[in-house]
Amino acid sequence: MTEVRARRYAMDANTDTWIHLLNENGATSTCFILGEFAQRYPNAVRRLAQAGHEIASHGATHDLIYRMNRDQFREFLKRGLGTVGDLTGRVPYGFRAPSWSVDPIRTPWFVEELALQNIRYDSSVFPVRTPLFGHRSAPTAPFWEGGLLRIPVSVLCFGSLRLPFASGAFFRLCPRWLIEGGLIRAFRQGLPLMIVLHPRELDPSHPRLPLAGWEKAMHYARLGTTIPKLRTLLSRFRWRSINEIHGLKHFKKENHEIQMAL
Repeated sequence: MTEVRARRYAMDANTDTWIHLLNENGATSTCFILGEFAQRYPNAVRRLAQAGHEIASHGATHDLIYRMNRDQFREFLKRGLGTVGDLTGRVPYGFRAPSWSVDPIRTPWFVEELALQNIRYDSSVFPVRTPLFGHRSAPTAPFWEGGLLRIPVSVLCFGSLRLPFASGAFFRLCPRWLIEGGLIRAFRQGLPLMIVLHPRELDPSHPRLPLAGWEKAMHYARLGTTIPKLRTLLSRFRWRSINEIHGLKHFKKENHEIQMAL
C-alpha cells in the first residue's frame, strides 16, 4: 500500500511540476492522456485542463496499436476518448498512438477509425525508423490525410538523413545546444517545432521498471537534464498547444508545440 501511495503522489507531483514550469513562461501544451491514467488520477487531469492545457487522447491503455485488429482498436479508441471526455466535459480533438505504434502496412484503417470518432488531428507520425517504431519515408511536415491533420514529431533533416532530437529519450540524450539548434533549423525549414515528454522524465527519482540493456538506458538516461533543458527552451521560444496553433484548418509557423504524454 505504501508503494501505491508513493506512485500516486509522484504522478500528481510531476503533473503539478509540468503546470508550474509552463506557467512560469506563459506556455500551454497538449497533454495526451491515457484512459487508465485519467481513471487513476482524475484530479491531475482536471488541474491540467484548468491550467489551460489541451487534453487529448493517448488511448485507453499503453497497448501497441499495431498488435490490434480494427475492431479491437475501435473499442480501445472509444474507451480512451470516453474516459477523458467524461472528466473534461469535452471529447478530445486529438490523438497520439502509444509508442507511435501505427503504420500504413499494419494499421491501414487507423486514420479512417479516428475520423469516425470525430478526431480532428493525429500526432502519431514519427518520421525516423527506430527499433520499436517510426518510418523513414513519412512526411516531416504537417499533412492532411482522410480529413485529419497529421502532425509529425520534430526531426533534424540533413538531406536524406533524419535525426530525432526533441522527444523523450532523444531530448534527454541530446545536449542543450543541439536541441536549440535543431529547433531553429526546423523552424527555418518550415517544419513543426515539437517537444514531447512524459511526466516521469521530470522526476529522476521515480520508480524504475525491471528493464535491462538499451531499453533501460533509453528510459532512464540523463533524467536530471530534463528540467534544466526545458526551462531554457521555454524561455527561448513561444510554446502553445496543438489546438491553439493549428486550429482545425491551418498551420502557423510563428508558434511552436509542447506536449506531454500521460
